[in-house]
Amino acid sequence: MTDSEKPLDFGDYCYIEQHRFGGKNETYQYKVIGRGQANYYRPVPVMFDGISIRGSDMQDVVKVIQCGPVEERVETFRVCDVSRECPGSRTPDQ
Repeated sequence: MTDSEKPLDFGDYCYIEQHRFGGKNETYQYKVIGRGQANYYRPVPVMFDGISIRGSDMQDVVKVIQCGPVEERVETFRVCDVSRECPGSRTPDQ
């Protein structure tokens, strides 16, 4: 099993798209601190308002902290909305 096939879990890094007004969306790096299931999560691309979606179905989620100068806020995102690879990055064989 390659690294890209392993499920994201504690200690891994992932990338999440951030919404930008008047320009191209950006992708930020996050640290994964946990994995589980929940019926609430942040929508992607992430907006400034901090709104979470609450649904009736349980979803596979990761708990993450955005990498940066202040790493205090834990956020929840669906696994299907995050990426292990930074979009636009090249792999060593390309």
